[in-house]
Amino acid sequence: MKKNKEDTVIYLYGLTKASPSRGAKLHGTQGVAELETIRCGGFDCWISRVPRTEFADNLVTNMENLDWLTTVGVAHQRAVSAIAKAKDVIPARLGTIFLNDASLCSNVEERKANLRADLKRIQSTEEWGIKVFAVAPGNLRTSPRPKTGRAYLQAKSALLPRPGSVEKSEELETFSKALKELSKSQAAGGKISAGQRHLRFQVSLLLRRGDRKKLEATVRRFSKEWRNIFKVECTGPWPPYSFISPRTE
Repeated sequence: MKKNKEDTVIYLYGLTKASPSRGAKLHGTQGVAELETIRCGGFDCWISRVPRTEFADNLVTNMENLDWLTTVGVAHQRAVSAIAKAKDVIPARLGTIFLNDASLCSNVEERKANLRADLKRIQSTEEWGIKVFAVAPGNLRTSPRPKTGRAYLQAKSALLPRPGSVEKSEELETFSKALKELSKSQAAGGKISAGQRHLRFQVSLLLRRGDRKKLEATVRRFSKEWRNIFKVECTGPWPPYSFISPRTE
């Protein structure tokens, strides 16, 4: 049954440069409806029309419900990642809602200059997360990729910026310098992961897609050199959440 627009609000996943061919068939937060695009100010806004009661009237309450947040968060990330495979996307934050098409387009028009600058900055790039852990005796295993929605959200939370993420040591400063030379830009690691046991260094990289093999080679080289000292954990690629301007969502 087609939703009545009066009963829905707009859930924004991200923005891409306006293109004649918009049409990848992707699923949004409801897991059923295909994503739509709305053309605003030279951008294609990737959206779903979601229930007003759930995503506007009761959004604050639902954001405190971990099961709801996990379900919506995983669906949000899957949609943004699918868009990012085909286009450079400015990803919106989880739970970015507009009441109607007009309010969305008005918001885009107000921020057009920043959005254009963001799109230029992230062109042909992807985000990678890097962590370095001190190796504890008897604990040389590599952390697996998240298998559940809750574990995925925890992994993504670790990419939120925080200051002072580099421990002062010659080895880590050498590693940090190598990553800086390789990447287009960097952002500090996350607050939530700061308390992880044995964590010594973390950073998010804005990496040109063509440099992925160089990153892999760098991680392998340092991992080999540090075999009994540090463990390097590399996650990605992610859409470039850490490299968009404030209020880009």
